[in-house]
Amino acid sequence: MRPSVFRGIVRTILFFTWTILLVPPYLLLFILGRWIRRPFVSLWHRGVCALIGMKVNCHGTPYEGPRVLLAGNHVSYLDIPILASCYDLTFVAKADVASWPVFGFLAKIAQTAFIERKPSKARQQKIELKQRILNGEHLMIFPEGTSSKGDCVLPFKSALFEMVMEDDMREHCAVQPVTIAFSKTLTGHALDETTRDNFAWYGDMTLLPHLWNVFCLKGVQVDVIFHNTALAADFADRKTLASWAETRVRGGMDALLNQHETSDIAAIEEVQFKIS
Repeated sequence: MRPSVFRGIVRTILFFTWTILLVPPYLLLFILGRWIRRPFVSLWHRGVCALIGMKVNCHGTPYEGPRVLLAGNHVSYLDIPILASCYDLTFVAKADVASWPVFGFLAKIAQTAFIERKPSKARQQKIELKQRILNGEHLMIFPEGTSSKGDCVLPFKSALFEMVMEDDMREHCAVQPVTIAFSKTLTGHALDETTRDNFAWYGDMTLLPHLWNVFCLKGVQVDVIFHNTALAADFADRKTLASWAETRVRGGMDALLNQHETSDIAAIEEVQFKIS
């Protein structure tokens, strides 16, 4: 992958132009309610994927019921526009994301749910997240707690699954595992560790230099699997639920990275269930 400064400059201009075009009407419609303004959010994310050169291949069917918690692996800040281009999602993010330049503002106006890792705030945050699900929002969590190199799935932490295991939720809330994998170049060549690092954002990588490099590169193919759902009530406790979701996501990752010619979701699910 050869970066192009010219490409980076053009995409930076397009990014800010696209954002400036959509944010004002979005804010004007804000008072009319979530369901009126949400199409602008989806449109913005699809536009960002297109101008960065990310070809998103969606497999499976996002859950269309009224109450759902989605749980997936986390590779990069790029996961947000990729996933939101496939499905109307409300993301749960760490509180410090709100202070990021530009993206913090965009996350705030998109109604991202920010949480702090403080025991004193855990109860109130759980109540607020549950209410979002009850209000019909499709809540997306990243239970690994951090981002990975994109070639594996880190262990899922179970804390955020607790909200759907309580009596008023477990019988009525679905849980849907989601796998995201940066799998190929635009020309169809499998990414190796070095080329995947152009898109995976983890460890001590710095945001703006990494994003500039993404803008300068030609693009990438990304696969997203929306796995089959289960009711929270099907599981004895939050740890069992977290383990089930992790196994599904890990199986999807293995299938995508080891079967680069596979585009049939049935084949991916077959490998996934064999692994689990």
